[in-house]
Amino acid sequence: MKVAVQGCCHGSLTAIYDSIAEYEHKKHDKVDLLLLCGDFQALRNKHDFASLAVPQKYQALGTFHQYYSGQKVAPVLTIVIGGNHEASNYMWELYHGGWLASNIYYLGAAGSVMVDGLRISGASGIYKSHDYRKGHFENVPFNNSTLRSVYHIRDYDVTKLMHLPLTDDPSVFISHDWPISIARHGDTRGLIRRKPYFKDEIDKNTLGSPPLFGLLNELQPNFWFAAHLHVKFAALFEHSHDSKKRRTAVAPSAVVAAANPDEIAISDDDEPAVTAPPAAAVNPDEITLSDDEEPVVTAPSAATVNPDEITLSDDDEHVENVLTPPSAPSPSPDTAAPVNPDEINIEDEEFDEAPVHLLPAKPVSVVPAVAPATGPRSTRFLALDKCGPGKDFIQFLDIPAPRKSAPGQPPRLTFDPHWLAISRALHPYLSTEFEQRPLPDSEVVEAMVEDELERILQEGVLVPGQALGDDLSAPPPLVWEKGEVDVGRVQQFWPTAPPEGHPGGSSAAWYTNPQTEAFCGMLGIENKVNPRPPM
Repeated sequence: MKVAVQGCCHGSLTAIYDSIAEYEHKKHDKVDLLLLCGDFQALRNKHDFASLAVPQKYQALGTFHQYYSGQKVAPVLTIVIGGNHEASNYMWELYHGGWLASNIYYLGAAGSVMVDGLRISGASGIYKSHDYRKGHFENVPFNNSTLRSVYHIRDYDVTKLMHLPLTDDPSVFISHDWPISIARHGDTRGLIRRKPYFKDEIDKNTLGSPPLFGLLNELQPNFWFAAHLHVKFAALFEHSHDSKKRRTAVAPSAVVAAANPDEIAISDDDEPAVTAPPAAAVNPDEITLSDDEEPVVTAPSAATVNPDEITLSDDDEHVENVLTPPSAPSPSPDTAAPVNPDEINIEDEEFDEAPVHLLPAKPVSVVPAVAPATGPRSTRFLALDKCGPGKDFIQFLDIPAPRKSAPGQPPRLTFDPHWLAISRALHPYLSTEFEQRPLPDSEVVEAMVEDELERILQEGVLVPGQALGDDLSAPPPLVWEKGEVDVGRVQQFWPTAPPEGHPGGSSAAWYTNPQTEAFCGMLGIENKVNPRPPM
């Protein structure tokens, strides 16, 4: 399967599709799937600016609204996860996942689907320690604090992902943030040369997300794609142990405490060559990245980094990082570090609606040797830059899928039965309050998930008895269906807020999304996400 992977989108959707079209024209090769790693900015109209965490001077509508309105249609099946610059009101409508527009599927706060039998899982948002153990308490309209906390990853969602199975088949994971310590498993010296303000965090092992590191160790996917830090970086993470199948979220403090602080020693004096341990050595044949195409960046003057990448004050929500023991370096991004100018400065051209005419990144063909689930495995990590001229923002790879679509047919997007089982098993613990209800022990959760999976395999799930029509006010009756279930059989894109240029809507309006209703109806669970008001 030919897969295009994109870093931060920042609303430049048309430019990304133009780059894919240019690649297809020059290579005479069809792209089957596009993966977008966050900062998608699904702005339907100007009212959504109130739910987008960027300063007013950086607010620009981008091109997504053209796909939302139907003016344009995504030319390739697109799977999206969220970052920290999103239209969070719209993303919350589709917490369980759903179509943002025709042919553009959002995995939700966390999710997993199958594309021609290839498992693609993902986690939205970024890590902030003081919000990690909370529920999804934020409501539209957001205030200055909840506008940021709404995209902070939660323990509940990580726990759900922890219960995905380890299989022999290839698998892909996408995130916005990087797993903590992954920077030590590639060309660390080259990364620091290009982004010298990362050095302190790499030294202290605080660059990245501790929960994602737990998922990396537990799920051991063949591929992991990310964005967020606006740089192209490849790594090969060798799993030195089999997954213990400890189906519980790894405490961030435990991740940092377990890291080897001596893994890479980086001197301030003359930047000596960095030697990674053998298990983390980079395979030069995996993904070849050239550092020569960017000049050496001079370290900026000392300042404090903003974990949300743009100028947003966190003073009103400062909470002591209670998850980190005193002996361990804090994984919280609140600690002082040099500024990353690319993170804070959101350039105006990122939001230009004109297509970005540039050559796509050099295509790479990757055919992994998939190790058995019971033996040593490795994960090939690739982070990409934001969309823009001269940026390494897109990569083309060959990833084998268990099945191949018929010639001329798009890949088949189906629900992941394991994810459906996890979602139904843990749904009683989904909190829309400030406090997160304590989750059961991992062994208990594992048994719950196994019971639900067996039930789904034996009984099936509830799906519409006929194809969905244009009138969702009178949906067809539901029937039980076993086996693979196409996502489009249950969820169909349906605009909730008015598109740009149409009357109606407001910055404080929230909507009950029919796709969320359909997902919950399929599993027979309550819609806790913007449920319909009582009659």
